[in-house]
Amino acid sequence: MQRRHFLAASGLLATTGWGALAPRAAHAAGTTLQIGLGGAFTTVDPHFYHAVPNHTVAMHMFERLINRAPDGRLIPGLATEWKPLSDTLWEFKLRPGVKFHDGGDFTADDVVFTFERARDVPNSPGGFGGFLRAVERVEVMDPLTIRLHTPVPAPDLGPNLTYVGIISRRVGENATTADYNSGKAAIGTGPYKFASYTPGNRVEMVRNDLWWGPKQGWEKVSLRLITNPAGRTAALLSGDVDLIDTPSVSDLPRLREDSRINVAAIPGIRLLYLVPDLSREGESPFVTDKAGKPLARNPFRDLRVRQALSLAIQRDALAERVMLSTAEATGQWMPPGSYSYAPNVAPPKPDPERARRLLAEAGLPDGFNLTLHTPNDRYPNDARLAQAIAQMWTRIGVQTTVEAMPWSTYAARGGRQEFSMGLWGWGSATFEGGYMLSQCMASYNKERSLGLYNYGRYSNAELDALTVKATSTVDDTAREKLLIEATEKAMADLPLIPLLMLQNLWAVRKGIAFSPRSDERTLAVDARAEG
Repeated sequence: MQRRHFLAASGLLATTGWGALAPRAAHAAGTTLQIGLGGAFTTVDPHFYHAVPNHTVAMHMFERLINRAPDGRLIPGLATEWKPLSDTLWEFKLRPGVKFHDGGDFTADDVVFTFERARDVPNSPGGFGGFLRAVERVEVMDPLTIRLHTPVPAPDLGPNLTYVGIISRRVGENATTADYNSGKAAIGTGPYKFASYTPGNRVEMVRNDLWWGPKQGWEKVSLRLITNPAGRTAALLSGDVDLIDTPSVSDLPRLREDSRINVAAIPGIRLLYLVPDLSREGESPFVTDKAGKPLARNPFRDLRVRQALSLAIQRDALAERVMLSTAEATGQWMPPGSYSYAPNVAPPKPDPERARRLLAEAGLPDGFNLTLHTPNDRYPNDARLAQAIAQMWTRIGVQTTVEAMPWSTYAARGGRQEFSMGLWGWGSATFEGGYMLSQCMASYNKERSLGLYNYGRYSNAELDALTVKATSTVDDTAREKLLIEATEKAMADLPLIPLLMLQNLWAVRKGIAFSPRSDERTLAVDARAEG
């Protein structure tokens, strides 16, 4: 039986630490790294919400069993090696001598506790159960050895575990998200320790001199929230920060020409897409007829309406004019050339005339009115993209207005199905198509940790069955074939409307070398002072 290389070959990785693959030579002592982030981080709790800005904060303090190198390869973290003992049993050897920030020992019991807590954090708008749904039972063999039992084969177990930050049972038992935000429970094993957190502003950290890895040269690290793109550029050019993520695409030419600045880029795995409300048969909250009266029937339940909206979108124009060629038009959620990319699912060519005919066939010859909701501080040019899409939809008779709001508000409301149509982003954490299928398109089932980010509440029993089959198939070739089949089936039914695959971008001042990451995180361990 053929196994995925990045999982089965973990023995080859076990001799190399995280630092051996990331550019982390010692920096000059006594330095501070100031990072400006565009995406709103909402908590220090590593299990509260699955979003890149929150991961960026948490990964400085809370480590994973398995890490990723900047290029996406799996490398050892708190586990030095892992291997399958059978199709449904994995053994992990834990790193000896690891200390938590308060000096306590890291053991297998902390992993058991972490997995218990991460599955269901109170009041979380979208937790981490999806990453652990394959783990049926954790068996502790000794303080530094665990075995993970899965009910079915779980070829993506390793990639999923790269998202689950390990916490201390001793500190975390009965701790709330507020306790993490205050610092009381923010005790991890990572290279940096909690100093302070100001919601909506910044996280301050100091070097962890107990860390098992190479000593970090940055004595202090500050993660500053600067949601305005022009503000991030100005902060970098003035010297207020040393490094920014998601620089404004309109600022890229002058940043690249500035001798004081380097721009780092890498192809990303993030899709920007639209989610229609499929949770209601009757009235949808932000849909009306042209007279402003609610429609008695939710139009998005009709495939022809979803097709019309997709065909009205000029994706190439969005990529070239709004994103200034820092994104690629797409009709699916994996980039070309990647594992499980479906070659027959091309970006839909815009066809406004056919879109109007489809609306008429669906009983909406005059179109309708719609509010498109979007965050304004989460994804590059998110609100501008929404405005451009609204104009395209208005041209086919779907009079669209845009309501933009901060991510902290948007994520909570979207998770409660309050929108009729929303703009979202998703990075395929396992670097293949199965993760988005199981979390964004599978029928919502909290107990089974499926569809946790299925904000439109789409449900398709045939697609669910195919997704389960694909994600439990260990053979590489057979698995990819199933994932491609599932992608084709999903995109024929349009539970969501794909738009663009993003390029990941950073701007950094000269004198600092930075390794860009395909998973978007902006980590101090990937930056080093030169000279």
